[in-house]
Amino acid sequence: MEEIKTIISILAIGISLASLYFARRSWMQSNRPIVTAFIATRASGNVAAVFDLVVANTGNRPATNVRITAKPEDIEKLIHLKAKEEQRKSIHDCFDNESKIAILKNGEELSTAFGSVSHATSKDQSLNYGAEISIEITYNDLEGRKYKSILPLRVYAREGFGGATWN
Repeated sequence: MEEIKTIISILAIGISLASLYFARRSWMQSNRPIVTAFIATRASGNVAAVFDLVVANTGNRPATNVRITAKPEDIEKLIHLKAKEEQRKSIHDCFDNESKIAILKNGEELSTAFGSVSHATSKDQSLNYGAEISIEITYNDLEGRKYKSILPLRVYAREGFGGATWN
């Protein structure tokens, strides 16, 4: 009888430790930064549209050392063939290690000018509308834990993504 009580006590301790482990793991997964990036329309008309690259932290903790990277050949897929060198460099700079965001508060969105699309003329166009690449976002939380996400980045109008909007 004493052996059964000992076995039950050991099982209870084991279950308690496993429960503690899974509760902490669940807390860590739900209480962390979640950083995403997307291209958003800054302004548009019937001839042209200008876009921003937006980095957002939708998690419930701040993120630090946020970097967005992509292969140079992939970045070139986003850039229009007739883009000026200045425009080309500006887009590449968004994916440079020097473009690190030191801290991104939870709920915060930061944006930077990213490029333009023109339906009338290609001489002022810097982006290929509809182009899509994979990007890698790396960041830390306040305790130094590292996170990495691979996301698609697509040049398109988020409002009216299906091709139309109500006026």
